[in-house]
Amino acid sequence: MSVLDVAEAETEVGIQPADATDVEARYRKKKLGFWFWASVVWLGLLIFSAVFAAILPLKDPNRTFAGVARTGPSAAHWFGADNIGHDVFSRTIYGARRSLAVSAIATVIGMVVGGAFGLVAGFYRRALDTTIVAIMNILLSIPGLVLALALVAFFAPPDKASPLEQTVWVTIALSILVVPSLARITRAQTMVWADRDFVMASRTLGARNKRMMFREVLPNVIPALFSFAFLLVAALILIEAALAFFGVGDVSGVSWGIMIQNGRSQLDRAPHMVLFPALFMFLTILALNFIGDSVRTRFDVRESGI
Repeated sequence: MSVLDVAEAETEVGIQPADATDVEARYRKKKLGFWFWASVVWLGLLIFSAVFAAILPLKDPNRTFAGVARTGPSAAHWFGADNIGHDVFSRTIYGARRSLAVSAIATVIGMVVGGAFGLVAGFYRRALDTTIVAIMNILLSIPGLVLALALVAFFAPPDKASPLEQTVWVTIALSILVVPSLARITRAQTMVWADRDFVMASRTLGARNKRMMFREVLPNVIPALFSFAFLLVAALILIEAALAFFGVGDVSGVSWGIMIQNGRSQLDRAPHMVLFPALFMFLTILALNFIGDSVRTRFDVRESGI
């Protein structure tokens, strides 16, 4: 359907058509585009491979193959082998498990906690808003990577904590990093929607604050929060890889950051050890950014349309 078809359809049903620019903008907004669907396919295949890696015909990521150390891509080892003979392809697929799971879980926790703080601050405002904003500004003023390193090193030191405890604390540290940003996004959106006519009407009819927050304001805040979450997952993948690169967290497992850290000393002899996990990380982050931007554009609400 073209832009002219959209305008003609609006005229037929009795809707006063907007100018050509507005109709074209709405038409483009409805079209998600090639890059969105390409990103969805990439993430879908990656998540499917990571979840079902155990039943897929992949080599054991912890098995050492004799005579193939530091060899490049071949028919037997598609991405080559690392410095001790591990299959790089299987480790890249298995590494997606931890990188994606930790980042996604941390984002969900951050959305729940940060969203709750932002919703309360933006709706009630006054002293409560001032206090919450001050706390979030303090958290934002601390360098994120330094805060994550300090939390994990203090609560889950490598010589005392189990691999599971280290992974849990990495997830908690990443969650704390995203709470301020999500709280500020939610607060700003809440302040915009809380002053709308339909919320004022609910207040006039005697609706309670809890009902107005969760039934009137929150559904309109979620799209912006949801689109921003994709960007945060992309950022957390980088931070999780940086933590693994510095040896923080469960370094005995498999993740993209650990693979890059293990291969950095072999760059001159076996660059494929770093190239393929870095390429997968790049494509995943790129896909998440494309999806987040498309979702934001799709649910963007302009003042003239309200």
